[in-house]
Amino acid sequence: MKFLVSSNDTGVVKEVIFNRGTDTSKQDATQPKSIKNFCSEPDATRKNRIVHMLDYESKFLVAVRLGGEVSVYEINDDEYEVEDEYKYNLLHNYKLEGINEDMPVSLLAVEELEGVIVAYQSGKIVIISFKEDKFDRAPVVVQLPGNKTISDFTANPSEAGVFAYGGEENDVRVIRLFEKDFLADSFDSKVTDKHFKPQVLFTAKNVKNDHLDLRVPVWITQLRFFTEQPESGYKFITATKYGQIRIYDTNHGRRPVKDYTVCERPILRMTFADEDETEVIISDSHNLIAKHSLVKVDEKALKTNSASAGTIIKPVAKLLGKFVDQFGATYGIRVGEGLLVTGGLDRYLRVFDLDTREVIAKAYLGVEIADLIVLEYEDEEEEEEVVDEELLKLQQRRRRRELRDAEEESDEEELWNQLDESEESKSKDVKRKKLH
Repeated sequence: MKFLVSSNDTGVVKEVIFNRGTDTSKQDATQPKSIKNFCSEPDATRKNRIVHMLDYESKFLVAVRLGGEVSVYEINDDEYEVEDEYKYNLLHNYKLEGINEDMPVSLLAVEELEGVIVAYQSGKIVIISFKEDKFDRAPVVVQLPGNKTISDFTANPSEAGVFAYGGEENDVRVIRLFEKDFLADSFDSKVTDKHFKPQVLFTAKNVKNDHLDLRVPVWITQLRFFTEQPESGYKFITATKYGQIRIYDTNHGRRPVKDYTVCERPILRMTFADEDETEVIISDSHNLIAKHSLVKVDEKALKTNSASAGTIIKPVAKLLGKFVDQFGATYGIRVGEGLLVTGGLDRYLRVFDLDTREVIAKAYLGVEIADLIVLEYEDEEEEEEVVDEELLKLQQRRRRRELRDAEEESDEEELWNQLDESEESKSKDVKRKKLH
């Protein structure tokens, strides 16, 4: 298995190669075949670290950096045994004007444009074309309708040119960015933002007031269209900062047709868990990674006691299980070939079996993981294991620290036991004296 990982600590990308059974937390377990740093340009630092990555048609690694940069690297095929220095060559680096302090929230490949769209928190989207594998077209910046901040921007896989977005006090909008017959051939040096006029097709309406007749706050964190769409209208699912997942069908009104509270903390990531799109996997801001059904419902799972309204019972999307091993928030999530790949603040890259939810491989990388992509799901043939020496030393120091902490805890516990025994002995002596 081969992965590319970006981090919150550095401006580089780590290429990680390991097989099933790898576990760096155990000294006698299988170790990674390779952990190497790439994309380490001279000016690559934490200040312009990579927030989002995309494998574009197995040709380019597109990396969105902080500070208004989009870097494009060549992905060279390993079958030619390319030397490391030529593995991920920098082909072009776009410097985006007016985006310096803006936070990128999503990165999408758009086939019709033969390129990508980068969405920023301010509501700006940047359209970049790689037509004919060239980088001579200037990026086009378009402001989304609403003039509010956004947390996610996603494409409708069933209808070209249709996208959706939402954010803090910015309920879901579905827009048409370009017409179906728009072709990349039209995207030349003369194309400007005037050629993209977003047309709002749908605006969601907030759910009804709660049992205290208070307005429910709006904060969309994630959006996904269902692949199978109705003949007219749109069907999609959202996740919120308040632990809810909501299903919308625009043929049934502006409010969600299903509204479930599935956790108590903000949902950071959400993805479909199966091809039928009847299950989702979510991660929250703490350490939760859970799989929920969208068709099986626990009708009486959520109970709220109210002095004015009494006991309120609400349905919840059935919990199918939790993926348990991580500590801290998870930002990188990828699903494919029956596997779930995750990475986050605890610096581990993990691979779970989707059905059993067991960890089948994990590696400590020494950096907080911001995003990840999977280049290969298959195990590589057995070869001599090669581990990054610096990382190995870090892992060894970490193990020694854990052992030292455990010994200190054991010594402290033994000291308290001795004190307790001493106090108990003194108490018995005092009782004996009183009896005599």
